[in-house]
Amino acid sequence: MGENKNRKELDAFAKKYIGEIEEASPSVNFTANTMHAILKEEASSIYKAQPLISKKVWVVLAAIAVVSMLFVSKGTSSTWLKIPSLKMEYIPNIQLPNVFENITISNLMLSACFCFTLMVFVQIYVLKNHFTKHLEE
Repeated sequence: MGENKNRKELDAFAKKYIGEIEEASPSVNFTANTMHAILKEEASSIYKAQPLISKKVWVVLAAIAVVSMLFVSKGTSSTWLKIPSLKMEYIPNIQLPNVFENITISNLMLSACFCFTLMVFVQIYVLKNHFTKHLEE
């Protein structure tokens, strides 16, 4: 009940003072001033579009893609990653088996990684163009 009474009092107060406020009218040159301000705003560059990925990064990514294609096309597989043996004689509690001694990667795995990488780059390119066109509209 108390809330409704407050609302009625506030409504009466607002009606009383809104009725006393004089109605304002725009100036004679209001439209011309508004259009001038809009044209000025459009002339100044608010948002300057910059590429998400710079040209240098595209060159580096292209170089990585070319190197990976050459590596895959070379046809070498198996032990291309050689990790040196670890000497941990000073830590007697840690005993590591030779887990990393014979790491082999098949040609199928290398081809799959290459295709996945290539598809990611294609998606980046397509999405970049999509969002660029979307922002220009």
